This record gives sequence, structure tokens and C-alpha cells, in this order.
Amino acid sequence: MLYNDDCPICRREIHHYVGISGDDVEFIKITKETASDWGLTEDQAAQQIHARSDGNVTVGVDAFISVWRRLPYYRILASIVGWRPIRYITDIVYRNILAPLLFAMHKRRQRRQATCTK
Repeated sequence: MLYNDDCPICRREIHHYVGISGDDVEFIKITKETASDWGLTEDQAAQQIHARSDGNVTVGVDAFISVWRRLPYYRILASIVGWRPIRYITDIVYRNILAPLLFAMHKRRQRRQATCTK
């Protein structure tokens, strides 16, 4: 799973997953190089969560579901969110509200950091 370590919300969630995943999931911080390895820019990678399994890349809610299926305690959540009506609604909420909000907060943090280092 490719994730934004600069985002405190994302970082906290991923660190929780790391603690329960064992070696079942690899969590990769977004950098210019890691994003490029996935065929993305850093901004594209930071706009939504990405996961890769068996060569298939999933994005957004599908990425969460693919990771949750590999995590203890989250398999049930993956089944619930993967159910078509719920998945449809969660995808709309994630894609149109949560992901853009988290990305806007990320860009604001980057702008603040750039001004502080000048």
C-alpha cells in the first residue's frame, strides 16, 4: 500500500495497520521515487490511497478493501464495505469528500513548510 506519511491522519491509520499486519502487507511511504515506481506523480499518489496486489493496482475504497482483507479484525469490515450498495456510497464519500479534503490539507501543510524554510 502506498500512503502519504506527511498526513498525520494517514500516518496514524497506517501505523495501526502495520502493528496488526505482520508481513502480510507492505506499506510504502510516498516519495518521488516510490510514486514513480507506481507510474504516478507524488500529487497523484497523495490524492487517493493506492494498493497493489498480484500486479493489480486498486485505488480509493477498493484499495482499502484489498488491504483490509489481509488484516485481522478488518476482514469483516472489508466484507461489509465491499457489499455493492455500501461500497457505492463509501466510494462517493471517499472520492468526493474525504480524499479531496485530506489532499487539500496535505497541500496546505506543504505550503506552510515551504514558507517556514524560506
